[in-house]
Amino acid sequence: MLNLSIRGHDLSDVTTLESLAEKTQAQNVQTLQLALGLSFPDWPSDGKNLNPGLGQRVKGVLQKSEIQVGILSCYINMIHPDSSLREAALTKFESYVRHARYFGATMVATETGNVLPEIRYTPKNFTDEAFNDMVRVIQRLVKVGEEQQTLIGIEPGLNHPLYSLDRVEQLIQQIDSDYLGIILDPTNLITSETYQNQVALVQQAFERFGEKIVAIHLKDYQVQKDQIVPVNLGTGLIDYPAICRLIAKEKPGLFVVLEETKDQAIHKAVQLIEQVL
Repeated sequence: MLNLSIRGHDLSDVTTLESLAEKTQAQNVQTLQLALGLSFPDWPSDGKNLNPGLGQRVKGVLQKSEIQVGILSCYINMIHPDSSLREAALTKFESYVRHARYFGATMVATETGNVLPEIRYTPKNFTDEAFNDMVRVIQRLVKVGEEQQTLIGIEPGLNHPLYSLDRVEQLIQQIDSDYLGIILDPTNLITSETYQNQVALVQQAFERFGEKIVAIHLKDYQVQKDQIVPVNLGTGLIDYPAICRLIAKEKPGLFVVLEETKDQAIHKAVQLIEQVL
């Protein structure tokens, strides 16, 4: 048993809440990871724009189609080197945390960002200095999560300060809070040289910090010129049957988000996963 979910912005031609609900329901999915600014780019969706009425409106329209927002996305560069831009990003995230309950969301999700102004590879992300800076920021966000009783979902990635299972364990050891959760995307933690060990990576994550895993992104991929390239689920190399069975065994009902699987390919992916389970 899994709580299969999709990202709202993986559906094309969504212009209204009603069309988002209709298209989600058509894929035989009941849960969304919702990024307001990506699904509805014409909406003002900065932290100062959020309000209980908006959250209630989103929740109400989706509920009519038996759809819920499981995860509210607010992906920011939490360690931006410009202090004013960093503060603006953190203030936005904290607003999302304060308003998440009105949308019906259980958590607000983000990655850990980059020590450079733009998100790109740099070995400077892998230093203890970058990691410790990130920890201080996450401590601040988790405190707001505790106040609002909303999970803070942190997603590791190879080119981020939170780039390995070891670093995730360090983070968990340094922030002792029930409101810190890990969103595991195993495709974000592999390279063209390590992808064959992906199932073992997921198994190790469950063994090492399974109690902290609050969602998993299921992102299929191909290896092209030593690069990991996302594709629709079922058309790439990910061993989704093994991973899905492992999730169902370890964390039944867990949010499993089909990431980068688009439109009608979502319905096919749901069928593939149902056949596995």
